[in-house]
Amino acid sequence: MSRSETTVYLFAGDSLTEGACGESYVDRVRRGLSARLDAQECVTLNAGRGGDTVRSLLARIEDPLRDAHPGCVVLAIGTNDVWFRWLGEHSVGWWLWLRVDVLRTGQIPTRNLDRFGALYRELIDRSRAVSDAQIVACTIGPIGETLSSPLNRQAARLNGVIQQVALERHVPVADIWQAFVEHLSVASRPSAHLPRSWWSSAWDQRCLRRMSPDELARRRRLQLTYDGIHLNSRGADLWAATLLRVLPRGGLPIRKGT
Repeated sequence: MSRSETTVYLFAGDSLTEGACGESYVDRVRRGLSARLDAQECVTLNAGRGGDTVRSLLARIEDPLRDAHPGCVVLAIGTNDVWFRWLGEHSVGWWLWLRVDVLRTGQIPTRNLDRFGALYRELIDRSRAVSDAQIVACTIGPIGETLSSPLNRQAARLNGVIQQVALERHVPVADIWQAFVEHLSVASRPSAHLPRSWWSSAWDQRCLRRMSPDELARRRRLQLTYDGIHLNSRGADLWAATLLRVLPRGGLPIRKGT
């Protein structure tokens, strides 16, 4: 690749990719890529959207692909497909809010794992068809830092589907789940904190106006997140390091005249 060409990396996912809540792993990947690619111009574009599920990301993926003409697309989706279902089953307030929000955004969680796999497969195929990009898949991280929870058993099963689809489609996987599990498994006294009501999530956003995600995590004895889901700086560092080990060292350049 010549120095005049630009490598575009597109990151597509939910709030963990968007980085609006907590620390951003995408910013850290951008810095890592810029250092690794030396003088080549490296562009990272963030197409994360809070609340996205595999279904809603599939519905909107074509626009950022056509706009960006990426050489590499990173897919990090699936957390809300597990999380939204759990919320709706454990909180009437969340259930009502989700019913309204789904009508507004189309962010419908996919409960059936076979159906999730079919949608994830279509997400990879459509990304390739529209952009001819290299695809990298991310497994989802734990939801709550108690690894033995029923919620994380669901997350582990969903990650098995992501891994299988990626294998079928010859897509490299950044195993975020494994990296987080290895870190959390040696932590003493894991915190069971999770936002269990809509007002607790709203309270977190108020807290983040006056303290950092790291400080909120420290008060809750959380290792990689500030609320059990969204990243603190240690979690963002670990996610980025795991992804950088898998990302191709160069993508396809922006297509001229398209």
